Amino acid sequence: MTGPNNTIEIPALIQKRINRKIVFADEGLTIEKPLSFDPKVFISGENIAAFRFGTKDLYGYKFVFGRQYFIETRDFQNNTFKIKLNSYYGIKRRAYYKLWAELLQQLWDFYLVNQLSYYTELYNIQQMFELAGVTFEPDGISWDNKNSLRWSEIAVKSYQTYFMIYHIDNPKKYKCCVFSSDWNAVVLQSLLKDIVKEHKKVPKSSSL
Repeated sequence: MTGPNNTIEIPALIQKRINRKIVFADEGLTIEKPLSFDPKVFISGENIAAFRFGTKDLYGYKFVFGRQYFIETRDFQNNTFKIKLNSYYGIKRRAYYKLWAELLQQLWDFYLVNQLSYYTELYNIQQMFELAGVTFEPDGISWDNKNSLRWSEIAVKSYQTYFMIYHIDNPKKYKCCVFSSDWNAVVLQSLLKDIVKEHKKVPKSSSL
């Protein structure tokens, strides 16, 4: 649940106690473990470079026995911080999913939306940059040093765990970006959707 000061509390799987507290603030993200000797982890908001997220099944010998919801954050020194919510045999599965989605929303609202604004400004001034494996150039994008699309050729199709960038007339020319493995894939998705929408606008005809 969400408490004052943008704090999200993660309950323990079995015991009636709080396992972790995630505190969101403009200055940064704090991960606390109540009733633990582990020190608090603080990540400066200005030092959050990228994140990725996903879910995966937890397997036993012959069957799935649980589900993990995870979020990874990386700073500019390449340190990675991971938040994992493990549900076993369906216990707290819905509750953990809801908390995981809420954590993602807070992470976006506090830190990642600023990154989207930053990359949008680079695009607006036609500055070359790289984001999630895609290079942005003045006339379009490229990846893997061999594929390129002009702005008017780009189409984006989104799914639950990934999205596709492809040529609007040739879907075989594409790139797949997976939210759980590609850092900042969701930032790239939002940026490209905005750009595609911009290039789909029909210019107003001028009156004579």
